[in-house]
Amino acid sequence: MITGFRPDRPWLRLIGFLGLAMLLLVVVMIVLAVLVRVIPGLPSELAPAGALPETPTRLLDENGYMLLLAMILGAMALAILIAATTVYGRKMRDFLWPGRAFNAWDFGVGFVAMACLSAILFPMYLWNGSEWAPPLFDPLYEDWTRPVFLLASLVGLCIAAAAEEVAFRGVVLRLTTQVLHHPVLLCLANGILFSAFHLDPDPVAFVARTLSGAIWTWAAIRLGGLEFAVGAHLANNLMITLFWEPLSAMEVGRDSQWSQLAPELFVTVVMLAIIERLADGPRDWRPAPLAPRGTT
Repeated sequence: MITGFRPDRPWLRLIGFLGLAMLLLVVVMIVLAVLVRVIPGLPSELAPAGALPETPTRLLDENGYMLLLAMILGAMALAILIAATTVYGRKMRDFLWPGRAFNAWDFGVGFVAMACLSAILFPMYLWNGSEWAPPLFDPLYEDWTRPVFLLASLVGLCIAAAAEEVAFRGVVLRLTTQVLHHPVLLCLANGILFSAFHLDPDPVAFVARTLSGAIWTWAAIRLGGLEFAVGAHLANNLMITLFWEPLSAMEVGRDSQWSQLAPELFVTVVMLAIIERLADGPRDWRPAPLAPRGTT
């Protein structure tokens, strides 16, 4: 992910990429604005004014926000990816898992590892005073809305997680290798950009997201692709949305305590160990057309 990307006239291409990406993003926003008015059930804005009303069918309303989030992030990531492949004359795979086929094993390990770590951390969050209101088990909601909510979460959050990974650990990472070369600096820069994208003024939340972005960048560098990061990112978002709090209840700008970074540091250390174990194992770096499906 950080080698073999040395385009000619790099600054001219970067300017061209930024211009085309901005143009495509404007087109995407216009199209999405039209779709929001045409598709029934979609909310008019991504961030509601507070949590949605507690009604028996609230989970169906939450589905609308997840669908809108997936549409926005997915379309934005696709626009950025198209701009990068067009300006730099590369295949899309070169920004996802260059030189090889998709690795389902890395994706699965990332998903399972993050899901298990999230389950372990829930008691730590409760000990720090956080409130627990798992949407999937709330007795107020109609039973028939739960499987619909689960399916919508799987689809919507998978698209959202993949979109953020494609944009940051894919395109942005490869482009920043033209300026930064040390992996640690690349991880730090990518983590900061990733955290800033979420526009959360809470300094503790900013540092926590920076850690997440940095470790997922390290995974992309060490494993040569985005699969592990997408799986871990998806598991993290699913565990929060299904078993902690609904999407509309997530706030920005909370006055968090610095002690709440302890779980994030724990996750970072464990994920680093898992990534290194995967990276040190046997890996197949043959070009994608020659590699068996599902191998690295």
